[in-house]
Amino acid sequence: MGHYATEHLAWLNLANQSVIMFALVVGIGLLGGITVYVANAIGEDNPREAGRVWRRNLPFTLVIGFVILALIWPAEFWLQLLGQTEEKAREAGYLIRILAIGVPGHLLFLNSTMFLEGIKRAEVGFYLMMGANVLNLVLDYALIFGAFGFPEMGAAGSAWTSTVIRWCLAGAAFAYVWYAPSVRGYGTRQPHGQKWSEWRDQRHMGYASAVSLAAEVLAFSALAVFAGWLGTLPLAAHGVVYQVLGIPLMISIGIGVATSVRTGIAYSRRDRADTALAGISGVALNFLVTGVFAVFIYLYTGDLLGIFTKDDRVVMLLLPFAAVYCVGMVFDAAQMVASAVLRGYRETWWPTALQGFSFAFVMLPVCYWLAFPLERGMQGLMEGMTIGVIVSFILQMVRFYFLARSKP
Repeated sequence: MGHYATEHLAWLNLANQSVIMFALVVGIGLLGGITVYVANAIGEDNPREAGRVWRRNLPFTLVIGFVILALIWPAEFWLQLLGQTEEKAREAGYLIRILAIGVPGHLLFLNSTMFLEGIKRAEVGFYLMMGANVLNLVLDYALIFGAFGFPEMGAAGSAWTSTVIRWCLAGAAFAYVWYAPSVRGYGTRQPHGQKWSEWRDQRHMGYASAVSLAAEVLAFSALAVFAGWLGTLPLAAHGVVYQVLGIPLMISIGIGVATSVRTGIAYSRRDRADTALAGISGVALNFLVTGVFAVFIYLYTGDLLGIFTKDDRVVMLLLPFAAVYCVGMVFDAAQMVASAVLRGYRETWWPTALQGFSFAFVMLPVCYWLAFPLERGMQGLMEGMTIGVIVSFILQMVRFYFLARSKP
């Protein structure tokens, strides 16, 4: 899109960052208990229960998806409330409606891949995503630029590509769970036979996870607002630096999922030592992986930032305090993995409360204080972010220590 038209890129970024990303994060959070409860069932050597978790979440996922779609459909109205111009609200709102059609499909895909991760078949989601990226490249080129006989649609073509691929992924993942011989022993084709009240605990974990993720997304969105208050250059720098830090953070989400699965399996066996070991191993692995990335980013900061911007002013603004946001990235990833450890212990609201406190009552006030009253600008924002995620990590590890000592 950046090679098509700057205006279209701006509309698409506004659509994704203002509404769609938040909607998807909330939906993902609401489904957050699936992996843990499937892993618990595997730990109890009860594959039928694991399949029941997937089956009972199918209608729940569809309801969540279409409720979110309905809520964000009047996108132009929401964007105008956020202070966007009439043109931006109109153009980005149209894109949001296209992308909203894909939200239920994306959540159905996650319902199946979370189940597969819980039964240690995470590679299925990996292969599907690899294929989706190839299809995305072809369709984006065709629909954005009007290649191969397709109409030239610009940003709308990119939005339709995302929506089509999300439903393709949903169908492929569902078909694998339904038809794959290796999954038949889990009873996924059988009715789950449970009342709504009988799986309340899993839904409550999802509610807590949704609140936690929403709080984190809103907190980091507020940092973007603060950067905008500092000026156009700091706002651009904020966007660029998180592009660079994004890949290690995505890898840490994967480590967190694996850690919650291993912790959940050991916890369901009431094996205190193995549960603690699973949690510690996940945290340690995360520090090793993100630590290597942090060193690499620090050593090659200028080159990496240059991939995402040709404006030397942005690079020069970010170079002096590269160590700050590299350390912040490591601990942001660590606090995400720590949250996954706690959910492996079937903790519902503790991770949410600890993260919410750290982001709302530590990170945001410290960021504001450093950036504005102390006039440290963009560096102050990065310093405040780093302090906030370190506090979140420490608080969650204290809770983990308590659970490891007290849980049977």
